[in-house]
Amino acid sequence: MKNEQKQEKITMKKLAIALLLSAAIMMTGCQGDKTGDTPAASKTEEVNQASDELKEKLGDGYILPSEAVTKVLAKKWDVVGTESVYDLKEDGTGTLDGKALTFECGFDEDDNITMGIKMDGEEKEQLYAIEDDTTGYGLKLKSLDGGKDMELFQSDIKRIDISDAQASGLLGTWKDDNENEYTFKKDGTVVIKGSSGKTKGTFGVVKDAEGILKLNLVMEGGSLEYEYTLSEDHTVLELCSPGTDTIHRWTKA
Repeated sequence: MKNEQKQEKITMKKLAIALLLSAAIMMTGCQGDKTGDTPAASKTEEVNQASDELKEKLGDGYILPSEAVTKVLAKKWDVVGTESVYDLKEDGTGTLDGKALTFECGFDEDDNITMGIKMDGEEKEQLYAIEDDTTGYGLKLKSLDGGKDMELFQSDIKRIDISDAQASGLLGTWKDDNENEYTFKKDGTVVIKGSSGKTKGTFGVVKDAEGILKLNLVMEGGSLEYEYTLSEDHTVLELCSPGTDTIHRWTKA
């Protein structure tokens, strides 16, 4: 029982952080597609000041948008295509392959969510615009000062390719109990058809450190993550949101 309560608290914390990040994006209109050799002026202070009104309404549990982004990034990240690893902490410190660094998250006038990374002993900060990748488990870092772009992926999970037997069974169209349809395609896109119309997005499949398979549906404005099991004949898909006991059962259309 205690473990279930602990897991529930962790899940709620992650949900709160995700909501704060979404709020930060909405407040700045961030699109993450305006980059160049000359960084745009920062408006982090402006965004944080605007959020103070929300803090007064929501109480001490509310944190600034820039802090919310920092919390989301506070984990270990593999640099895709290399052996390098970033280990980022909630206090804005971290390491790159064991070398100390500091980082700071914010927003700029070109509607980017930004992250500045400064290695200890170096004067120049490397500034990046941050975007989610199509799986929802990685980040795209686009240099804002003429540096090299990077892609990061969470270190504690393993990406499962759609061609892998553990993921390929998801391809096709599924129906839930409410007659919503979910169509997964080989190119990593998903189309959800419900009573209110169609929604398009992308999806990612990973296996966590405990060997649990997870499916993440990435839509505009947010994502839905499920732990899942697939029947041997690939006709029944059971999904459960991490930290909950509710099982969603989808059947192959």
